Amino acid sequence: MKGLLAINVFFWLCTSYAYAEHSEEVEKFIIAAQAATYDCPKSDINSALDTYLASDEIIKGQQDRLRLIKSHSLICVGQYEQARDILNGLFNDNTIDKSSALYAGAVYQLGFILDVQENPQRCDYYAQAESLARDRYSDIYLSAQLGLITVCNQKTTDISVKLGKLYSLLEKFVELDDIAAVAHIHNNIGLLYGSIGQNELAAEQYLKSYYMGLEVYATNNQLATLISAISANMASGDVVAAKQNIEIFRRANLSVNTPLTNAWLHYAESRYYFRLEDYDHLRNSLLKLHFYLPKVSSDIIHRNAKLYGVALCIYDKDTQCVEDFLAEQEALSEPQHKKFLARRDYLWVMANAYFYTNNLESAEKIFDLYTRLANKQILDQQRSGRVLGVANLHSQITSLETELEQQAVQKYRSIVILSLGFILLLAGVYFLVVKRYIKSVSSDTLTGLFNERAVIGMMRRLPQAQNGRTNALALINISNVRDVQSKHGHIAGDRALQAVTYCLHKVTREEDVVGRVGSEQFVVCLRSIDEALAREFFERIQSALNDTQFIAAVGEQVLIESQMSIYLSVEGFSDIEEVLADMRDSLSDKDESK
Repeated sequence: MKGLLAINVFFWLCTSYAYAEHSEEVEKFIIAAQAATYDCPKSDINSALDTYLASDEIIKGQQDRLRLIKSHSLICVGQYEQARDILNGLFNDNTIDKSSALYAGAVYQLGFILDVQENPQRCDYYAQAESLARDRYSDIYLSAQLGLITVCNQKTTDISVKLGKLYSLLEKFVELDDIAAVAHIHNNIGLLYGSIGQNELAAEQYLKSYYMGLEVYATNNQLATLISAISANMASGDVVAAKQNIEIFRRANLSVNTPLTNAWLHYAESRYYFRLEDYDHLRNSLLKLHFYLPKVSSDIIHRNAKLYGVALCIYDKDTQCVEDFLAEQEALSEPQHKKFLARRDYLWVMANAYFYTNNLESAEKIFDLYTRLANKQILDQQRSGRVLGVANLHSQITSLETELEQQAVQKYRSIVILSLGFILLLAGVYFLVVKRYIKSVSSDTLTGLFNERAVIGMMRRLPQAQNGRTNALALINISNVRDVQSKHGHIAGDRALQAVTYCLHKVTREEDVVGRVGSEQFVVCLRSIDEALAREFFERIQSALNDTQFIAAVGEQVLIESQMSIYLSVEGFSDIEEVLADMRDSLSDKDESK
């Protein structure tokens, strides 16, 4: 009997020791697997994570923390619905301590998923997560705080105030040398810039976040900000930068290669080719994208993939496909349709679909909505530009106010703010006056483009291209203007030049130099660009010009006829007059050889 009791005691001690040893092993795994809210758990933990979650020997507290890590991993690969199921279980579990990092993390992750889905309830969760994490869990607190600043109270809080808060946070974490947090803040500054239509500035912030994140983020989290940069490039019309960043993404994705990052890559390509109306390449990109779509729960990617597919149907003259799409859209509820009507790509495809099916009345209505939305976005962008100059200033004022409060010198704060406001007012007036003067002496009166004097001045100041790039110059001669003038008069000739101007506006970017340097000649300069991309860009310009026509007389439309001479130089254009003379000679030789 005593022997049997001794055996039982020995067995119990061994079991307890083994259980304690296993519990310690799980604890070490949890500590190693956890990641900050703005990073991702490493992908190589998934097998062990699933094994531990399936085990019956893990205590509940460890099980809950493993579930939070699992939901974080799922969010990082775009599996939002599966992650939300796990998080709802944690959120509604009354046995979990509401003051714990586990609960605060679950609340934040639920807010993030709602944010991705553009659900207004995200702000409630962000506010709750911020309150739970304050002075306790720094990464959750920062992420929730950034979410509140970036996407909440947009109608009631001035954008300059939001930017000022973000720049204040940026300054704080730069001083702390916290690169991961700094990268996270740059990403949120990009989100805020994008929300007010300043997409070039947004792309710049996303790229800062991406390159900083290469040093500190898990591999599967590094590409999120790069895809945001590409989207911002496309939204700003900078297709050259978008193409360059897509190629960077493609190379980086070789070592990541998840369904989500592959979907991002082929989605970015599809959007790029859709904007260029390159339907053969679009077809190929969409085929690849559709392979990954079932594995990604992103409403935006699914919606736009369908949209680009319909654009392809119109190109292929697939009437049934187009009619099915229109019927599906017309069956949408009013709230759903209203949400789509705020998107330019959607309106563009809808207008073309109605036009293709000869429903001209509906096509006209949709195109009118498209025009109004485009004009509104331009006006919104101009208005938002006014706050950007004071955003960093607001950050400095915020710091100044704190210092003045500590010194109890309230009156100086008012003086400083009033003085700064007066200086800004004077600077604004001066800027407008100088800008108008410069425009009056540097613009061509007919086209509004830079005149020859302005072009030559800008070219002389052009710096040397760096990092294996080139400065690319195209001289375009419109060869049938004089024939049109002889036949139809000078007004028709002016219409031809204005049609060329409109075409060049559509296919060039804001940073390109576009000017008129002769009665029938135009220049386009691409600064510091990859040579292959420059040649591709000029080919698109030539193709667009070949398709451009104008009304020469009532009932008579004439196609633009043009020739192009290209000059590439790693150096600047200090000898621009000689370069233009040689290019004009080259165009003359082409005319004589015809």
